[in-house]
Amino acid sequence: MNIKRFSAILLTLIIAFSFASCHDGSNEAQTSTAVAGEETTSEVSTTVSESAMSDEDLEASFRPEESEIPSEAESTQESDNPVAWSTLQIVEAYKIAAEKSNAKAVSNHSIDLKSISVNNGQYEGLFEFITPIMSKLIANNSSDKKGITGGYKNLSEADVASAKAYKVGNNIAIEMIMKEQVAGARDDALSGSVGHAITAVGDISEVTKQLTDLGLPLEISEKDTKIYYTNPTVKVLINSNGEIVKGTWRYTVEISLNNYKAFGKKVDTTSVIMDNTLSVNGGF
Repeated sequence: MNIKRFSAILLTLIIAFSFASCHDGSNEAQTSTAVAGEETTSEVSTTVSESAMSDEDLEASFRPEESEIPSEAESTQESDNPVAWSTLQIVEAYKIAAEKSNAKAVSNHSIDLKSISVNNGQYEGLFEFITPIMSKLIANNSSDKKGITGGYKNLSEADVASAKAYKVGNNIAIEMIMKEQVAGARDDALSGSVGHAITAVGDISEVTKQLTDLGLPLEISEKDTKIYYTNPTVKVLINSNGEIVKGTWRYTVEISLNNYKAFGKKVDTTSVIMDNTLSVNGGF
């Protein structure tokens, strides 16, 4: 196997391990990841099976809390016309619902590998080769965890590109398009517009160190490492108790490495693009 091909594999492992290892820090929100086993196509998909639940079952699975919501926030949550909410009101309603739901919700995680490119060239057969490796790596570093994703306590109106709220029966739906984000190799997973709403990849330099310790040496240049987050969206359904009963958090991430070394050999450019999705109760 030549050095460029192996470099692409190493970078894919880095991203997969980063997603599998990351969690939601101070929010104590956590995710579980599953990977499709023996894919032989040019695309690798990792999915989580979800049990079908009716709206009545979802409503019944959440019970009102004894704790009180501040009066201003409560009036925002119970507005008869969420369509008229401002972006600030939508953000505040979402933060309250996320906090109230955090202890009960379970976030399921899926990763779809879209492309791998080394020195601007695509390798045929690389997806089939790397599927079982990714599957084992993610499975070994994943566990079922609870919580709502993201550093939502720090979410602000400034993080949002656009937002809307509307009624769905007795529930309120919130949809937010977050501002796109560019991060470095050591950025915190809960920082920035994407980190606040969805949880970003985080510090990949620690993952490269672990791979090196395992005998897979990779020397990255932090100044030449960029992580691009595009199409970050949040879509949730909040019940009459102010809790998130369904939700989908999604973005596309590209990790770009330039001027780095694998096994002491220089590699000019490597790019891996993945779709990252988290869902609660099958998504919304």
